[in-house]
Amino acid sequence: MNKNGFQEPPAVKRRLEKKHETMITYFEKMFEEYLKNYDYNKIVLEEYSDMDNRIWICWWQGIDNAPELVKRCVESIQKNSGKYKVEIITDKNYSDFVDIPKWIEEKRKKGIITQTNYSDLLRLSLLAKYGGMWLDATFFCAHPIIEEYFEYPLWSIKRPDYLHCSVAAGYFAGYSLKCNLNNRWIFVIIRDFFLNYWKNNDRLIDYLLVDYMIALAQRQDIRISKVFNEIIPNNPCCDELCKVLGEEFDEKLWNELKKETGLFKLTWKKSYPKEIKGCKTFYGKLLDGEL
Repeated sequence: MNKNGFQEPPAVKRRLEKKHETMITYFEKMFEEYLKNYDYNKIVLEEYSDMDNRIWICWWQGIDNAPELVKRCVESIQKNSGKYKVEIITDKNYSDFVDIPKWIEEKRKKGIITQTNYSDLLRLSLLAKYGGMWLDATFFCAHPIIEEYFEYPLWSIKRPDYLHCSVAAGYFAGYSLKCNLNNRWIFVIIRDFFLNYWKNNDRLIDYLLVDYMIALAQRQDIRISKVFNEIIPNNPCCDELCKVLGEEFDEKLWNELKKETGLFKLTWKKSYPKEIKGCKTFYGKLLDGEL
């Protein structure tokens, strides 16, 4: 996936914009009857007043079995979480927190719904039930900034100047979502849309299905659109550490990157050197707890 800073040629951008609009229109037609009958004003919320202080992170195999990069990322979140509790969700404990429909479980067993799709449903279900903050396990937190985001009714990483033409267009990011108790209804709706898709389909139409469901919810309910629009832009350099992770550490560059950014999205799916010509890389510094 293109990182922030990559801008498609105009012709490619036009094709992507057309694709995103076509996809939303497709979902509106596919869900037409469902959307017409959905009652946005009768959302039933469960009472869990002491659970919206959670930072939800999932690593299905457990953090002990995670790659070193993931371990350092989770440690950085725990270090900078302030008064908020980091809850690690695994394949062994997820059912303690949320109830997933049996038909979804069956589709998962058959391989119709992948682990990634299942993780998408997990994050929506946790936010719909409890609120709190969802962060992907590959977020590195550079300094204490998380407490600030808990003050907002709804939060996501937001970069209006994001160059890559995605459906979210930088205005939200599905790997970073947070809501308070009073705004859980938003994620009830998005979760319901997501479930409705899988109830009527056995194939993933697009990798960014969650983003499309968030965009669809905003089109269907102006209140949702309003709350998302009110998110204050944040973490403009979220993708930039990932670009230089395998390069020799540069303190000046690092200070510049983290000046206005506290959360950096990384990936464990690439290999990086710890050193170059005897000098530590950004990756080496991260593994050694020196970032």
